Order: sequence, then structure tokens, then C-alpha cells
Amino acid sequence: MNQGIDISDTMYSLTNYEYMGSLDPMWLFSTYLSNVFGKLIMLLPGAGTMLGFSIYCSFITSAIALIAYYCLQRFMPGWMIFIGEFIAESICFCPRVILYNYLTYLLFTVGTILLIHGILQWQRQNLFLFLAGICFGLNVLVRFPNIVETAMILALWFYGLITKDRLVEVLKRTGICILGFLAGMLVPIAIISIKYGFMAYPNMISSLFGMTEGASDYSGGGMIALIVEAYLTTLSDMIIMLPCIAAGIIMFMLLPKRYVLIKKLLFIGGLLVLIRYYFAIGVITRNYYYYDSMFQLAMMFIIAGIVLSLIGSLGLLNGSKEEQTLSFVTLLLILVTPIGSNNYTFPILNNLFIIAPIVLWLFRRMIQRAGEADYNFAWESTITAVIVALFIQGALFHMGYSFVDGADGTPRDSTVSVDKLSGMITTQYNAQSLDELKDALEKADLLQTKVILFGGIPGISYMFDMEPAINTAWPDLDSYSIDKFDSQLMELNASDNATPTVIVSKEMADYSLVGAKYDILLDYIANHDYNKIFESERFIVFAESK
Repeated sequence: MNQGIDISDTMYSLTNYEYMGSLDPMWLFSTYLSNVFGKLIMLLPGAGTMLGFSIYCSFITSAIALIAYYCLQRFMPGWMIFIGEFIAESICFCPRVILYNYLTYLLFTVGTILLIHGILQWQRQNLFLFLAGICFGLNVLVRFPNIVETAMILALWFYGLITKDRLVEVLKRTGICILGFLAGMLVPIAIISIKYGFMAYPNMISSLFGMTEGASDYSGGGMIALIVEAYLTTLSDMIIMLPCIAAGIIMFMLLPKRYVLIKKLLFIGGLLVLIRYYFAIGVITRNYYYYDSMFQLAMMFIIAGIVLSLIGSLGLLNGSKEEQTLSFVTLLLILVTPIGSNNYTFPILNNLFIIAPIVLWLFRRMIQRAGEADYNFAWESTITAVIVALFIQGALFHMGYSFVDGADGTPRDSTVSVDKLSGMITTQYNAQSLDELKDALEKADLLQTKVILFGGIPGISYMFDMEPAINTAWPDLDSYSIDKFDSQLMELNASDNATPTVIVSKEMADYSLVGAKYDILLDYIANHDYNKIFESERFIVFAESK
């Protein structure tokens, strides 16, 4: 909980919660409920520090896992769900304070479970469907791209199709879901409209769709391309499994029923060689401070899940309609989760709370359906090897990983002398550079000024309680347009407020628009009476001459 001090994504969220009132309207309203919830958490005892806030947020992840654990026991054994939840929590990589992700997964999980119960049981069916709709509607206000979760209604239609329900009944249940969705979405929008004006939310939507002009990876096509790329990369790594499985099947079919134990041991030995090969070529690594230790294994598990859920959805396991529906729900969850994000398939890794247990259950059902033939051991043990390897690698990853901080393997063994970071551990370089910056700001008496931050360092605002002078603490993001940045600086020119401090990081990310924005910032600095008052290996501080 206390590992890592990341001044980019992690503290960007904390900065947005603290200075919610001055946020760019596009970001404020597109993640409105997560910002409100974060602001409320900050009012709780002990939540004024990064560590305290993280502890509160960890209960969200716990709640997701526990809700899935108890609610899925109607369909499968608890031990199987426990293994699935352990895997799901182990490979959760996103910082727990980024609430627009974890509130998304909470409402997505609860909404999906309510939808499943609404589909599969007659008692209080309408209530479950209405509440499911509310969860999905609220999720749009947690993060606007969550509107794609409306695709989960396909599960209701799928059940109607395989049970040959009357169209009128299916449409009635669909209508109940839609009513719940509208209630969950429109109530918060009404509050936004009353507080900020009736055009506030429509303007946000317009800004979001205009955002892709300078950020192609935020476009629909760009996002889908990244998802497909992730799957193709993993599939290319999995191709070698096919001849291994084929060779295993042939081995078991030779001299059938004889030397079975020896054949199994030989095949397991072959799997160990395959895993060693994956380590050798970097598909799996021992870098437990970074994603590559588990990412490809997780993707192999997800691809196996797609295959198993497709088989289950088509009724090839000779199971019940309930089993078919759960299979189809799992398939939808895998396909829908990454849409709306430009982070490849990483969102699926954060949202395995329902997927992982059902995939394990379908794997067992597939084993039962395949029968007792010895040659089945080849594919069964291959999938089992992926599951066991993911279980181990995921646990080791979770123990060693902290978002961004120490991602190169540098030990986290230092602290920063900032009250908000009390109890947090970071790398020596990070601690030293932040302490140097703090000393420089204190010496120049700048901690009470507003600040413009550039270079992926939005957390500086949160750390030092320095309010952003413009409506974002991270203007170099491609999602923040050049025109918007320029107009914000022009407004500063026109205002009578004190000239803000400017802090620039020398470790700028290679965003497509960062060069043009930096030139605009340098022009602003040149046109005002700024002096460079501090420069270190990492930061440059500009302040008004006195």
C-alpha cells in the first residue's frame, strides 16, 4: 500500500479531486461521479495523505472481489471463484486512487451480476433488471466511454433467443433495463445541469469527440487497432503451443492405454521446457516490478476464455441455458471492457472479477465434456500450465509492482519530506529530486502561488497544495488540445492575478503535440518577467522577478 510515489497518473487523479472546482469542464463532466467520490473521500479522517487515500480506495477493489465471490456461488464452487478472484486481484495494475477506473469496475461488476440474476430467475426479475440498468447508467457518469456497456443488453436478448421467449416478453424486459439506465444516467446529468448549466454536459460530449483531432489513439478506429494489435501479438506467441499439443495427442494415441503416466510426465516436462522458452524470449519475465512479468500470460488466459466462452455460448458443452448465458456474458465482458480506452487490452486485466471464475468453471466443464480419453491430457495440461503460471506470476507481480515508480527495478527504499507523502516509500532518485524541488520552492517562497506544470508532473500540485493556474495540471496530454492550452495562457495574460510559477520536467513524454505546446509555454515565459530560479537534473522552475 505504501510503495511508490508516482507524480504522473496517480497524483493526477488526486490533484483533480482536490481542485475539482477549477477542472477543465471536459474532464470534470466526463468523469464526474469519480471526481465527486474522490472529493468526498478526501473529507474522511486520514484521507489527507496519499497513503490514507489509498487505504480507503483499496476497499473498492475488495468490495468488487467479495461481491463477485458471494454472488457467483449460485453457479459454481467457492474454491474455484476464490482462485479466480485471487488471479483478478493479483494482476490489477492500475493505481487504486484512479477512481474512474475502479468505480467503473465496481458498477460494471454489480450491474452484470444484477443482469445475470434478472435474466435467470423469475422472482423479483423486474427489480434486478431495473437495478442493473441503474448501475450501467451511473457508470456513464463515472466515465463517459462506459456508455459502451449498454452492449450488455445483448445477454438478455441472447437468453430470449436460446429459450425461444416471446418477443413481447424480451422487449418488456429490455424496456425495464432501459428505464433503469435512463434513471441512473439522467439524475446525475440533471444535477450537473442545475449546478453548471443545461449545456454543460452536451458541450462536454462535443469536446470529447473533438479531442481525437490531435490524438489518433483516442479515436474509435485507433482504440480498436490497439486492441487487435494486443490480441495478435499474444496469438503469435501462442502458435508454438499448437504443434506441442498436436505432438502430445499423437504420443498418447501411440500404444493407447499403455505407459500413460510416463507419457504424462514427458508432456509435463515438455511444458516446462516451453515455459523456459517463453522466459528466454521475454514473453514471460522475472521483472516483477513491470507488466511484462504477467501480461502475455494474462492475455493467453483471456484468449482461452474467449474460446471457452464461445464454445459454451454455442451450447457445445451440453449444459443448461444458464451455462450458455453465463458463457455469453463472459464473452461480452471480455469484448466490451477495453472499448473506450487507448490502453490496449489492459482494462480487461483490471476487470477479471467475473471473467476469471467463469473461465475456470468453463474449463472444468470442457474437461468433463471431453471425456476420459488419455489424449485430452495434452490440451488440458497446456491450459492448466497457463493458469498455474499466471497464478504464480500474478502474485509475484503484485508483491513487487508499483505504478511507474521503480519500474526499471530500482529499489524503493527512500522517503520524501512532504506531509502528504508521509509513510510512502520511493526510489532514491525520486525522493532526492522531489526534496530538492521542495527546498527550492520554500527558499523562493513560492509554495503559496498558483502553478503551471508541464512535462507529465501533475502530482506537484497535490504534493505541495499549489493550485493549477489553468484548468489542468497536465496540459501536455494529447487529449488537451493546443487551442485549449493557448487560450488558457491568453486568459492568464488578460487577468490581474499574480503571475503563476512555472515548473517544467526535463523528462517529457513523447506526446504528438508536446513540442508545439512547449513552444507556446516558452513564448509565454519569454513575454513575461520570468527568471529561472532553480534547475536540477529533473526539474526547471521559472518564477516572476521580484
